[in-house]
Amino acid sequence: MSPNRVSSPGARARFNAGAAAVLIAIFTVFTVTPATAGIDVGSIPRASRSAPGTGHPHTKGPTKGTPFALCPVDRPHHYLDDFGDARYAGGFHRHEGIDIFAPRGTPVRAPFAGVAKVSRSWAGGLAVYVYGKRGFVYNAHLTALGHLGKVWAGTVVGYVGNSGDAIGASTHDHFEWHPHGGPAVDGFALLNAVCRGTPTPPPRPTYDAERAL
Repeated sequence: MSPNRVSSPGARARFNAGAAAVLIAIFTVFTVTPATAGIDVGSIPRASRSAPGTGHPHTKGPTKGTPFALCPVDRPHHYLDDFGDARYAGGFHRHEGIDIFAPRGTPVRAPFAGVAKVSRSWAGGLAVYVYGKRGFVYNAHLTALGHLGKVWAGTVVGYVGNSGDAIGASTHDHFEWHPHGGPAVDGFALLNAVCRGTPTPPPRPTYDAERAL
């Protein structure tokens, strides 16, 4: 029935109210109903959920333009571009990583999918290598291990500490990036791309930086 065929003002008002209700219902179905309605969120694979405490998604591979899918150390953390700085523990050498300072026990995550393997040495202490398709990373001075073996981007592989020659120093993850299995290169710009922007200058470390690995 069209509005022109309604015989009285009261009937016309009722018609208009009914039509409006129908339009509101249609609008609600197509714009308000969540995309996950009727879906058991618990059935969604963990690889598609957010990494606890970071807001970064778990992914099977690196994000476009960088080999890393997410920041390897959860917040709070801070770091500087100390790659290539002079170090003297065990004899003079150049620093081959970026020290990411964070509280003891902060999760250290695989930045890409691959295989995680434990390493122990006098210098690096408790450490974990993560081997991926485009290279490998080395995380040293850990206080405890996480998951080893096959990992996804975002899997916790260890926890920040100060083992090895960093005993008595500020807790941090000595993070190295070795593209294509070659020598370590400066990963500062790559970390900035996934650690939410250029980090703010950190407070002065509570140890002599020359002693750090």
